[in-house]
Amino acid sequence: MVIRMTEGQAREAYKFVKKKCCNYMNGTCIVLDCPCPQLITRSLNCKWFRNAVLPGNMPLYMEITGKTSKTKACASCGKLFEPQSNRSCFCESCYRERRRQQKREYMRRKRQEVDK
Repeated sequence: MVIRMTEGQAREAYKFVKKKCCNYMNGTCIVLDCPCPQLITRSLNCKWFRNAVLPGNMPLYMEITGKTSKTKACASCGKLFEPQSNRSCFCESCYRERRRQQKREYMRRKRQEVDK
């Protein structure tokens, strides 16, 4: 499936490629050893740009890919997830880890109170 961008979206994506893509150097793609495929066309055809670079600019990413506004970026790892409530800030794996850390800290404080 090829995703086409409008002229404004393409211009913003080109700027973002030049600033943030680690494979971009002086107009060429280091990995492919050819001109950057993302700068040649107005379609979203570079997998690296689509999966790793573009989510860094969330409004543009959501506009281009058509993701719903329900999709959120995890506050910890930045991965996109569907929140279960309007208070959700973390993806499932980060939520579990964060919860474990909070419980550890709570028990640590509780044990210190008992020892005093």
